[in-house]
Amino acid sequence: YGYRKDPADKKKWIVDEEAAEVVKRIFDLCIAGKGPMQIAKMLMADKVLTVKAHYAKQNGRTMPDNPYRWSVESIRGILERPEYTGCTVNFKTYTNSIWDKKQRDNPLEKQAIFPNTHEVIIEEAVFEKVQQVRQQRHRNTRTGRSSIFSGLVYCADCGEKLD
Repeated sequence: YGYRKDPADKKKWIVDEEAAEVVKRIFDLCIAGKGPMQIAKMLMADKVLTVKAHYAKQNGRTMPDNPYRWSVESIRGILERPEYTGCTVNFKTYTNSIWDKKQRDNPLEKQAIFPNTHEVIIEEAVFEKVQQVRQQRHRNTRTGRSSIFSGLVYCADCGEKLD
């Protein structure tokens, strides 16, 4: 989302201006302190087409039932994609063997990152700032204060962060 294939060279990405503006807005909102749920609600309120609806509109396909319903997962996926900085990332996932078809995420140090392979939508400094903001999220309690354990304590059973 944010790029499309170059009609002259199918292996080259060019910026999709309409989608790139949405991507920039999502990153700006995150830097401003908004979380993925808040960003999704703002995009829905402003009637911004979702990723699927955007591609359906471009390709002349049928639109989804609710073309403005952004999911939190879509926002998170956009915020976590280093490709917006102009690099290509290979080996994001792997399989253990040819018999085990399950895809597993590869650690960052085992991924191959090739910088400057296509046009930049998000500057590297902005991307890094968003990653820092997302790592240091703290939820406020009803009193408006953040617990000293916010984002540090995890549930022993399911692994979710405890507030």
